[in-house]
Amino acid sequence: MSSFGETRLGGFVVGLLVLCGLMVGVGVLMPSGDATPAGYHEMASPAKPLRLVIPALKIRAPIKPIEVNDHQVLDPPRNPRDVGWWKRSAKPGATQGQTVLTGHTVHTGGGVMDRLGKLHKGQKVKVVTRKGTMVYRTTKVVTWTKEELAERAVDLFSQEREDERLVLITCSGWTGSSYTRNVIVFAEPLGVRDAKDEKKS
Repeated sequence: MSSFGETRLGGFVVGLLVLCGLMVGVGVLMPSGDATPAGYHEMASPAKPLRLVIPALKIRAPIKPIEVNDHQVLDPPRNPRDVGWWKRSAKPGATQGQTVLTGHTVHTGGGVMDRLGKLHKGQKVKVVTRKGTMVYRTTKVVTWTKEELAERAVDLFSQEREDERLVLITCSGWTGSSYTRNVIVFAEPLGVRDAKDEKKS
């Protein structure tokens, strides 16, 4: 089992992701602008995420709420094709904080986030909710060692941000026995597509 390191958030220890080791057996802040861009509108109110859609990577995956386990480790869902949403993080449509999503990378293939590192700045990420689909624009894609991620854990997981952003995290750097690095994608919210422009998104 491998994890992303540990940090204290909200009075408890969060082992920052991810059970990549189990899947082996199976096989910078980028501030958002205040104004909603043309063609988008704000979501009426924050809503629980239900599905992650990344057109550029052909990802369309269900999102399951996740929490820390008995060992105080935050783990993705068991199904490698599902995405986990840390339910103590912001819901899409919130005006502050950050929505934290994570998923498995499987070195033999089949993990929902196997290709996350191929996402590029400017590409869209969509999070479907019952109140609409929040569209985000990728602002940065980085690869950090476990140690680097642990050093930045408060920045990645804290909900004290004045604006809202999406954070996607998975593991990488397969050595033949374990994962040594993590891919992290940051994305800024654009909003919900206006009905007349929905087909263009």
